[in-house]
Parts: sequence; C-alpha cells; structure tokens
Amino acid sequence: MATGTGRSKRRERGERRAQILEAALSIMKERGLEGTTTRRIAERVGITEPALYRHFRNKKEILLEALDELSRRPLQVLLGVGDKEGTVPERILGMSEAFYGFVMDNPEDALLLFEVMTAARDPDIREALGEKFLDYILVISEMFEMGKEEGSVREDLNTVVAAWQILSLAVTLVHAALMGLGDVLTRDKALLAVREMLKSIVGDAATGGREVVGERSGK
Repeated sequence: MATGTGRSKRRERGERRAQILEAALSIMKERGLEGTTTRRIAERVGITEPALYRHFRNKKEILLEALDELSRRPLQVLLGVGDKEGTVPERILGMSEAFYGFVMDNPEDALLLFEVMTAARDPDIREALGEKFLDYILVISEMFEMGKEEGSVREDLNTVVAAWQILSLAVTLVHAALMGLGDVLTRDKALLAVREMLKSIVGDAATGGREVVGERSGK
C-alpha cells in the first residue's frame, strides 16, 4: 500500500510540474518573458505562489524548463522525419518541410522561441537556448555525415558548416513566415530555396548528376 501511495504522489507531482510548465509557456506567449511572473503562473495553475516552490527552486528554473520543452518540440519533429527512408538530401528536404509545417501550424510557439532567442538578457537563458540551437546543428551535421557514407554527399564536405547553412536558411524562412509573408513565401517556394541550397552543398559529383532532392518545382 505504501508503495502504491508513493507512486501516486510521484505521478501527481509530475502532473503538477507539467501544469506549471504549460502555464508558464502560455503566459510567455501572451506577455513575453518579462511579463511571466510567479504570481501569474500560480494563478493560471490554481495554486498559491509558495506552492510553486514545492516543485521548482525559483522562477528561473521554471522558465528554463519551460523553454527547454518549447525548443524540444520542433527538434522531435525533425528527428521523426530524419528517421524515414530516402537519401540524406531527400531526408533533409523532408526535415525542412516538416520544420516549415511546424512553424505554420504552431506560430505562437515559433514566435516565442525566436523572440526569446533574440531578446533574452539573462545569461543562463541565453546559454541554455544556445545549447539547444547547437543540438539542431548536430542533428543536421550527423545527417550529412551519413550522406558521405551512402555516397549522396561529397566526401570533402564540412558537415558542420553545411548544417549552419541549412539552419540559417530555415531561420530566414521562419522569420518571413512570422512576419506574415506566408502568402508570398509559399511552402513550395520555401522548399525550392532549401532544394537549391542542398544542390550547392552536396554537388552533382556525389550523385552522378542525378536530381538529389526530388522533382517538385516552386510555384
């Protein structure tokens, strides 16, 4: 009985922590980082401020874990697509398409993530987001390394630089979408930009002159 009670309490504690983090994210989307106070978080969850500190040491810990969860969501999307079949360039194009789709389907998440990345003044928050950004670079870089092994990517390619190129383009496309230019920068045009960059990165030599990322054309 004691063991069952312990499991129940741990489950309740985990559920409460998740509620607190979701409340913090919701308020950040509404009021920004500076407007996300412990009072507002507690009110949103329906608990007192002191009760927050049964689950987190301080406000910064709440914000860091909430932002970590936020930045993990698009990364999980990329990893899911990256595991699918196809050549590495094709899979990277699929990852780009999935990332663009995530932004268009979750504009508030994307806006908050980029807002915090560019405006956060707290060094701990900036460092944490920087580390998460490097996770994206690592995922793409490792994909290019796999491309070398399968012969779809040049053997002399600097995969880290290539990953930065792809992610930099993704950031540009996301910013355009968040500025309301989605009707101008359509999905097809965004993917055409990624496709052209991929062609310049991997080159024709690695593929014997074959189209490396499909035959779709931008519109």
